[in-house]
Amino acid sequence: MELIHELIKTRQNRLGRSALCTYIANRRIPPHQRLSFVPAMLFFTMGFKDILDALRDESDNSPLQRSVHQHCDEDSFHWQWYLQDLATIDHGRRLLDVPAVEAFTNVWSPENRATREVVYHTIFVAKTCRTPFLRMVIIDTLEATFACFNAPVFQLVRELGMTDQLHYFGKVHQHAEASHAKDQDDGATLLTLDTDELDRARGLVGELFDAFEDMFDCWHAARTHASALRTAA
Repeated sequence: MELIHELIKTRQNRLGRSALCTYIANRRIPPHQRLSFVPAMLFFTMGFKDILDALRDESDNSPLQRSVHQHCDEDSFHWQWYLQDLATIDHGRRLLDVPAVEAFTNVWSPENRATREVVYHTIFVAKTCRTPFLRMVIIDTLEATFACFNAPVFQLVRELGMTDQLHYFGKVHQHAEASHAKDQDDGATLLTLDTDELDRARGLVGELFDAFEDMFDCWHAARTHASALRTAA
C-alpha cells in the first residue's frame, strides 16, 4: 500500500500546480473573482453522492469495507452545503438566477464534458472494482485530488472573511476534512495483495488523477473576470 500512497502523493503534487489551483491561490487577482468558477462544479458536486453509493457493498462486512462505508456516510451529504453556498456567493446566484433551460443546457454542454466524465468514469470503476481494497484506493485518490482544491479554496475564503458563512467552501467542510485525516485507518496495510490487484490499483490512481486534471482545466476555463461581484451579507 505504501507504493500506492507514494504514487498518490506524486500525482497530488502535480495536480496542486494545476492552472485552477494556481488561479485560486493567486493573491494578485481579486478574491471575489477567484470564486467565479463555482457554478461549473454543479454536476460533480451533485454527482459525488452517486459515486459514493457505487462504492458500497452491504453484503461485505469486512473491516476494510466497513471503512469504505464510513467514508461514504461522512461525505454523502456534502452536496447540500454546496447548494447553500450557491445562494450566498454572487457567482453562485448567477447560476440560480438564469432560466432553468439555460442552466441545464450549460451543465450538459460540450464545454463541461470533462466534469461529467469524472462522475461517469468514477462510478464505472467503483462498480467494476469489486474488492474493498480497490474501493479504498478509489476513496483515497478522491480525497487526495480534492485536497489539492480544498487547500487554496479554504485559504481564499479566509481572505474573504467568509469562513463562518460558507459551508462547502468554509469552516464546516474544512473541519469535516480535518476529521477525515485524523481518523483515517483503512487497514489496507494488513492485506496481502497479488501483483494484479496492485497493478490495477496503480492504474486506478492514474485514471482518476488524469480525469481530475481535465475537470480542473474545465473549471478554470469557466472562470469569469467579473471582479466586482461580492458575496451576500
